[in-house]
Amino acid sequence: MTSTASPEEPTGPLRVLIATDTFPPDINGAARFARDHAVRLARRGHDVHVIAPSPTFSGHSGVTMIDEQLIRTHRLRSVKWPSHEWLRIAPPWEVRRRVGRILDEVRPDVVHVQSFIGIGRGVAYEAHARSVPIVATNHVMPDNLASVGGLPSRVVPAVTRRGWSLAAAVYSRADIVTSPTPIAADYLERSIGLASVTPISCGVDLQRFTPKQTKPAHHSILFVGRLDPEKNLPTLLRAIALIDHDADAHLDIVGGGSERSVLEQLAVQIGVADRVRFHGRVTDGRLAELHHEATVFVMPSTAELQSIATLEALASGTPVVLADAMALPHLVHNGVEGYLVPTYSAEEFARRIGMIVSLREGEYMTMSAHAVQRAAQHDATTIVRRYEDLYRGAGTRRTARTEYSPGRTEYRGRIDSRV
Repeated sequence: MTSTASPEEPTGPLRVLIATDTFPPDINGAARFARDHAVRLARRGHDVHVIAPSPTFSGHSGVTMIDEQLIRTHRLRSVKWPSHEWLRIAPPWEVRRRVGRILDEVRPDVVHVQSFIGIGRGVAYEAHARSVPIVATNHVMPDNLASVGGLPSRVVPAVTRRGWSLAAAVYSRADIVTSPTPIAADYLERSIGLASVTPISCGVDLQRFTPKQTKPAHHSILFVGRLDPEKNLPTLLRAIALIDHDADAHLDIVGGGSERSVLEQLAVQIGVADRVRFHGRVTDGRLAELHHEATVFVMPSTAELQSIATLEALASGTPVVLADAMALPHLVHNGVEGYLVPTYSAEEFARRIGMIVSLREGEYMTMSAHAVQRAAQHDATTIVRRYEDLYRGAGTRRTARTEYSPGRTEYRGRIDSRV
């Protein structure tokens, strides 16, 4: 992609500070993007710093080797959220003071904020006070963040409203705001009355995944993601129960989360335990193998702002069956790379999975080739260059904003159809 920087603007390495409230060893889309984006920037010669919660109560700073790239990490001490498997929170009363010191020490050319809570909010406020250019990317739906936190249902609406209020306050301080898809960008604009959100894909590292050369002989139906309520996995398990045993298909579930024991019990109750394998967390290498071995990838989630796991499946040449919900329709043309189905219809998930499993070799490989072509539109090399252009222009660009008002149109609850 051609750079939009003017001849007077510097084109050398940048010092970029990424602020995120979730980072590996956490496993989720936001953590994955923050990690991969840091590595991609470092490979291109930039000086990359990351502020994130520490996996322990003790904070520390140092150099971390990630995918053979040196990333300078600043880990703020944190405490585990009691009702969640991995979520950790940096004490709010410490965040701004600590990130202020880091900003003064690092003196970044630009900060890239990955959330409007905790560390992301603190860095946005402190960077704005220091006139440091801010790019912000939204990965979060407050509706689902509140429910994932294990809060009582009676307080979720109030917490959700508070979340949107914080989002408006943080993103109004950013020079540029992005979200992974046009649907997600429109969702954010309409939810908090924000103008000019730029859609930019999270991207996929195409070289990590090997496209299929033949249709897999054994039919693995693959899901990758957090095992949390918004992923809608009970619907997928019920779909497996509806698939004919003669199809010789099994479900591989990769990832951890709060719902694993519930899902294991459900698999037993509906008689599919012998056809479902829970892999838990796996290495990057094993994940690439599972994608390559899969016949079908399924994402039944109600709350994806993009879905990196789906992009990785497409890059592997795996046809997909996706819920027709939130931003997932952005990733597939119905009947070309796979299918969209009604979110809670186990019958339709089963029917479409069965159609792909039963395709002849030539028909299957045509769909597989289309999947690879679709993934190529999200090539990480193009994405990182796009962000470089935004970073260089952030100091001079001030996007028009409108103030958040509780009276503006908001999305309430989960979104289960196209926006």
